[in-house]
Amino acid sequence: MEILDTYLEDKSTYQFAEEPLSLQSEYFNVSILKEIEKLGGKIDLNPVLVVSAQVLSYAQFSKFFKSQRNMSEEDRKKFVENYFAHCGFGKLSMRSVSNKGGYAELISDHFASAWFKYFGERTKEQPGVGYFTCGFLCGAVEAIYEVPSGTFDGKQSTCISKGDNKSRFEVFRGLKRTLNPSPSNGKQQEEDEPLTDTSGINDFKVIELIKDLHLTGLATDKGFVECFGTTWTKNYANYYPLVMIKLLMQAQKKLGKGGVGHIKKIFTEEAEKNAYFILGSVLNSEFWKEKITGIVSSDTNGMWHACLDIMSAFGCGKWELAEGSSTEYKVNVINNPETNAFLKLVGNTKAPLGYYTGGFLTGLAHYIRTNPKPDAVDANFIEEMRTSKGDISYKEEQSRMLGSEKDTLMILVH
Repeated sequence: MEILDTYLEDKSTYQFAEEPLSLQSEYFNVSILKEIEKLGGKIDLNPVLVVSAQVLSYAQFSKFFKSQRNMSEEDRKKFVENYFAHCGFGKLSMRSVSNKGGYAELISDHFASAWFKYFGERTKEQPGVGYFTCGFLCGAVEAIYEVPSGTFDGKQSTCISKGDNKSRFEVFRGLKRTLNPSPSNGKQQEEDEPLTDTSGINDFKVIELIKDLHLTGLATDKGFVECFGTTWTKNYANYYPLVMIKLLMQAQKKLGKGGVGHIKKIFTEEAEKNAYFILGSVLNSEFWKEKITGIVSSDTNGMWHACLDIMSAFGCGKWELAEGSSTEYKVNVINNPETNAFLKLVGNTKAPLGYYTGGFLTGLAHYIRTNPKPDAVDANFIEEMRTSKGDISYKEEQSRMLGSEKDTLMILVH
């Protein structure tokens, strides 16, 4: 079966069945999970990490299956299995699931494998790391059998990250809950003319070359998206915005004074570390050396353009350098999927919420300034980059969350 996600030029994001998708690194997927898990003693993580995936999966597959009325139950399950692998989450079997529930198994598991790679084996007492997968399955099963979102619940019983041979998830009809719908494409930004490129590189060409890789986990035995020497997922672009909003809504009450600042710190720091991982992997890959090096300028502004093009090609909205000097860099992010989701979920706010974008850009600024050549892009490299960052900060000069027409961030390099 063909997977129908496509890159939309006007939104600079991938999309399937009205759900935006963006490429996300293996490191970020488990690193931010590790930090969020630390909140588990004070915050119930199930509605944050599991239900967020459930509403997105349900929205996506229910729309798709409504357009494919003649698909049988078995074909629907097979489609979900293929889609799961296409997005790089692993090899899934749903053959033991029915309209009453059942269980699903993964013989290869992106989250479990990435966790083991960076943090080692989890203890038997710890839960599995498949929070996202559990929610994904609940939403998919609801869509397959055309029941309302919130009908099914689930739990993980085994996990490859704990030394088990397979990751297994029980799916069952629980207490019916009313779940808020997916923000889908959110509140789209008005058309904005792209800046004139004065960097001497062809931004369009860089983006096209990355897009033309047509990354899919269906090309591998494990159902992993393998590229640039590591693995990736085509994750829901709305997943981490949903997670962040839910954490912020509970922060003041459950975490006490400074709770909101703590959530901001988690997302900015993990985004910064993700910048080191993504740029370290992509810029030092054979693909970059063979395909991109000859069409990008080696000066600082040229490198800014090239790195921002990576984010655009990854489906994170259109990232563009508006101004650049030795100490200040102004970046516009047009149709940022996170902002689109935030505006749909909560409307305008009293403070901007570009924690991930700001954190990523501070990491990007440090990476370009130091121009490292790592032997391996691993946890040690990321920690070395983080501790050597020095005085680099960001401010949201314009924020659509505050009613501005665009998201503009200023990166200050001291």
